[in-house]
Amino acid sequence: MTGVGLTTGPFDAAAFGEITLPFSRDEYLGRIAKLRGAMRDEGIDLLWVTTPEAVCWLHGFASSWYKGNAPMRYPQCYGTAIWAHDERFIYFDNPTEEPVVARTSISEDNRWLPDREAEPNLRFILDELEREGWLGGTVGMEFWSYVPNRAISTMFEGGFLSHGGRVVDASAMVRRARRVKSTQELVYVEKAMEICDIGHQTIVENLRPGITELELFGQVMAAMMAAGGEFPALIPIFNTAPVVDGHPQSNGHALAGRKVIEAGELLTTDLCGVFNRYHANAERGYYVGDNPPAALVERYRLAAGVFDVIASDVKAGMTVREVNTRLRRYYEDVGIWTESEGWALGYELGLSFPPDWVGDFYFHLGDDKYLDRVFEENMVTNFESLFNTALIDTLIYGKDGTRVLSKTPRKLIAVG
Repeated sequence: MTGVGLTTGPFDAAAFGEITLPFSRDEYLGRIAKLRGAMRDEGIDLLWVTTPEAVCWLHGFASSWYKGNAPMRYPQCYGTAIWAHDERFIYFDNPTEEPVVARTSISEDNRWLPDREAEPNLRFILDELEREGWLGGTVGMEFWSYVPNRAISTMFEGGFLSHGGRVVDASAMVRRARRVKSTQELVYVEKAMEICDIGHQTIVENLRPGITELELFGQVMAAMMAAGGEFPALIPIFNTAPVVDGHPQSNGHALAGRKVIEAGELLTTDLCGVFNRYHANAERGYYVGDNPPAALVERYRLAAGVFDVIASDVKAGMTVREVNTRLRRYYEDVGIWTESEGWALGYELGLSFPPDWVGDFYFHLGDDKYLDRVFEENMVTNFESLFNTALIDTLIYGKDGTRVLSKTPRKLIAVG
């Protein structure tokens, strides 16, 4: 039986009452129209969208499981088909996801896969698209998506080619369409930061020698979720390290563990608040004790000063080259810029699912790539001012300046 496990359980949409989506139907349709316009500009006839974030952004579908590393018995054949010359779009998925589609998506043309095996599902999808007259032109796929994996992606590419199509990588186009945030998206980012700040306040209230990293991490996540937050797309960095001669020892991207926190250690906490899957990032360092090393306090003060420069000097319309030059000058003026020790950069933030909350737009003060990229109005990134410090905050770029969102003090926070 190749269709085993494809039958959904009892489901009556009416039993769930009125369903409210994070965005209006008009906003979703506007996004699809925006992407369809980009397709026409790039000569793409059919777009096959598979990245979970892109699918959710387009029409709302949000699931707990995308089979990112699932058994080979569960091929990743789901996706959204958009035709550049028609306002309709088609969503393909396993019938077990019908309740999720009904509760999270505006999609009305949903076509359920008939099989558990990849080949019959691919044939079904291609037959449906051929019946619509959507095959034979230029097909855009997301080569940079982890869904589907290489085995399934190659099958789809071959299928499109066998029907006379020309396949191109549309990853950059799809990512670019999501970069500038709508007013409602920014509301969710700001709410996410309020939740993130609640997490940091929970650390202040509960950090003490003798508590384990996992115990404290659990309290932080519980407080953030009690405030309406959701689990972030990355497991946050949350760990302690000894301070030797005023220098915290690096733990890299270590997870919270069963280690007992001791006095005199530094706790690094890289939290994201999440609201309707929109992320806002703030990292802080917490010294366990009343008397942190003066040199470390001063280094935090200097590293944190860059956020004042960002707020006053950085605005939408500037290039990465211009922003990098201004921020690097600050670090050089205060004497903490070194190629070997400094790590100052930003990553795009927004709608994210596991395994990553980092988006595509990237800038690094020591990197000579992407210097002509432009910061657009209503873009969102984080900024990481890491000079043996734990200082990250979230930025919203405007035409008159840049907002730094977190209200958690940007300094070394001592908790006695």
